[in-house]
Amino acid sequence: MKLFLASAADKTIHLLSELSPTTGKKVLFVTNAADPYPGPHFWVENDRSRFIELGYQLEEINLRNVTSESFQQHLSDADILHICGGSVYYITNLIRERGLENNIMDAITNDEIVYTGTSAGAIIVSKNIKAFSYDEEETEYIQKIPDHRGLGLIDFTVVPHCNNPDFIPGHEKMVANTPNDPTPLIFVDDDWAVWVDGEGIKIMS
Repeated sequence: MKLFLASAADKTIHLLSELSPTTGKKVLFVTNAADPYPGPHFWVENDRSRFIELGYQLEEINLRNVTSESFQQHLSDADILHICGGSVYYITNLIRERGLENNIMDAITNDEIVYTGTSAGAIIVSKNIKAFSYDEEETEYIQKIPDHRGLGLIDFTVVPHCNNPDFIPGHEKMVANTPNDPTPLIFVDDDWAVWVDGEGIKIMS
């Protein structure tokens, strides 16, 4: 299993070639976490531009339009699955609704792909995403995931954008509610990423 969990992948994805030098260049690129927000989605464009700049080949896919079978075909042709930032609960629910959870989890745990994620994309691989239920922007989608369960690949939750003042109120709510949710939180700046593989966890910058 190899996970590259970034606060902002456009600032850190260049580290992937050092961490996993044999990983290929074909990226299955998912932007759906940004669906609830009016465009333009600058954070998506930042990820897209950076991958291309570094020589990666992107295939963009809309999860709203795939079946489990067709998605598996796309996964089989990719070296990397990248999920961009946006709404944590929306993208988690979309993956569930389309029946894609097992496709993603099996591909990652069987080392068929490397998983990379920005912000929400980095958060959803946790067993528990409840820390983000205190975000008012997530209210509309929380009722669809009452168990607050993510993909369940890691036992901690990445909290991104810790060097951005705009996110301070949300981070304060998370800290205030930690007695109600004992899941470990790893707070990362936009210049940091968390790398998870068979040897353990590294915080990179």
